[in-house]
Amino acid sequence: MRLHHFLTRLRDLAGWRRALLAALLGALCAAAQAPLYLWPLAFVAFIALLLINGGKPGWRSFFTIYAFVYGYFVAGLYWIGISFFVDAERFALLVPLPVLGLPLLLALFPAGGAWIAQRLAGRSEIYRILLFPVGWTLGEWLRSFVLTGFPWNLIGYIWGDWPAAMQSAAVFGSHGLGALTLFAAAGLTLLIRPGTSRRVRIAALTLPAALIVSIAAGGLRLIQAEPETVAGVQLRLVQPSLPQTLKWRDELRQKNLQQHVDLSVAPAEKAPTHIIWPETAIPYLLDESDVLRTSLARLAPPGGALIAGSIRRSFDAEQKLAVYNSLFALDEAGEIQARYDKLHLVPFGEYLPFRRWLAPLGLDALAVGSVDFSDGGPASPVAIPGLPSSRVLICYEAIFPAEIVPRGEARPGLLLNITNDAWFGYSSGPYQHFAASRFRAVEQGLPLARAANNGVSAIVDSYGRVIARLDLDEVGTVDGPLPVALPPTPYAGWGDWPVVLFSMALLLFAALLGRRQRRG
Repeated sequence: MRLHHFLTRLRDLAGWRRALLAALLGALCAAAQAPLYLWPLAFVAFIALLLINGGKPGWRSFFTIYAFVYGYFVAGLYWIGISFFVDAERFALLVPLPVLGLPLLLALFPAGGAWIAQRLAGRSEIYRILLFPVGWTLGEWLRSFVLTGFPWNLIGYIWGDWPAAMQSAAVFGSHGLGALTLFAAAGLTLLIRPGTSRRVRIAALTLPAALIVSIAAGGLRLIQAEPETVAGVQLRLVQPSLPQTLKWRDELRQKNLQQHVDLSVAPAEKAPTHIIWPETAIPYLLDESDVLRTSLARLAPPGGALIAGSIRRSFDAEQKLAVYNSLFALDEAGEIQARYDKLHLVPFGEYLPFRRWLAPLGLDALAVGSVDFSDGGPASPVAIPGLPSSRVLICYEAIFPAEIVPRGEARPGLLLNITNDAWFGYSSGPYQHFAASRFRAVEQGLPLARAANNGVSAIVDSYGRVIARLDLDEVGTVDGPLPVALPPTPYAGWGDWPVVLFSMALLLFAALLGRRQRRG
C-alpha cells in the first residue's frame, strides 16, 4: 500500500516537477554507461519511469519520456562541449548548442518510438509497459542512420565492461542486447507494479530470466574460447597523448612527430612487425614528401609496415581542392603500400552541413574551418603487408554497427581503428568511444587494434576482451600479438534486420489488438 500511495503521488506530478523528475531519472541512467558502468542504475531509472508514467498514453506521457531521454543525453554527452574550448575564442559561446541543443533532437528518436508503441497498446497499462522496449529499440535503430546517424550510448553498451554480457551482440547486435535489457526492466516493473495479477507476474519473470540466460550463455562461450593469435604478427600501438591545443601548432609539429618516433623505437620484449600511429599523427602531407617518407621508412619493420594517420589533399581537373582524413601504410622502402580515406565524416567537426546557409551566420566546422573534408570510400578491406585484410575505421566510423562490413564487401580479418579523442579532454567521451569500438569486435567476431592520440589504445580479441590497453592521458605503447578472427557471427550475416522486423511485427500485432479493443 505504501508503494501504491507513493506511485500515485508521483503519477500526479505535473508540469515542470514531472519533467524534472523524468530528466533526473534519465541522468541517473547515463551513469550506467562508460566509464562508470553502474548498470543497476539503468534498471532503477527505467523501472521508475515505467511506474510513474502510467495512465493514458497522451501528450503528458510523451513529454515524460522525452524529458527522461533528454536528461539521459545531456548527462551522457556533456563532453561534446569540451571540444569547443580547443578554440575557445571562436567556439566557446556555442557550447550550449551541442550540450543542451543536440539532445533535443536525439531524444525524439527513442522517446517518439516508445510513445508511439505505447499508443498502439491501447488501454492496457501492462501492454504499454511491454511495448515500451519495442518502440525504444526502433527509435534507437533509426537514430543510427537518420541525418547521417549518431548511435552513441546505445542501451546495450551498459554491458561494455562485462564480456559475458556482451556476447549476445554476436547474435542480436547491440540493438538486440539493448532490447533484451529493456525487456528485463519491463518484466521487473510488472513484478513490483501494484495491481499486477499473479499470472502476469509469473509470465513477467521470463523477461529478466531471458537476459540472465543470455549472460550465462555468453560466459559459457568465453570459457570455451581458445586464445589464438595470428602467427608472425606483433603489434605496437603508439599513444603520445598530445593535447589538442598543441597538436597543430607550427612550432611544435616537428617535436610532436619526434615523440611518435621515439615511442616507436622504444625497447620491446618482442620486436614489432607493425607500428600503428593514431589519427592525423603525421602533421605533414606524407604522400607529397619524398624526404619525409624516406625518413619514416626506417621505422617500418621488414615485411611489415608503419601505419599512420595523415591529412591528404587532391585537385581535380579544375584545380578544386579536396582534403581527406586518411590512413597510410608505409613499407621499409618508403613506399605507400595502402591508403584509406575516411568515408563517414563528422558533421560540424569535419564539415559544415548546409555551408551555403550556415557559413554566413559565422558558423564553421570545428576541426577544419572554411575547407571541409571530403568523404572517401569505398568501405572495402585494405591490404596491408603482413596483416589480414583490414577494415579501417577512422575515429567516428567505429560507432556505426551497420557500416562495419557493408553488404557486397569482402569480410576483413581485422578492425583497424585510429582515432584522436584528445578533443574531449579527461571526460567520459573517450571511454564511451572505446566501448562502442569493442562492441564492433563482438558483433563481427573480428579482432580490434585501436591506436588513439589520446583516449584508450588497445588490442581487443574477437570476443571483445581487452588483451592490452593504455588508458586516457597515458603516454606510451601497447604491444601484443594479433588475435585471430572468428568465423562470421550470426550478426555479421543478418545485421539488425531480425531485431527490427521482430519489433515491427510486435507493433503491428499491438495495433491490431488495440483496434479490436476499441471496437469492443
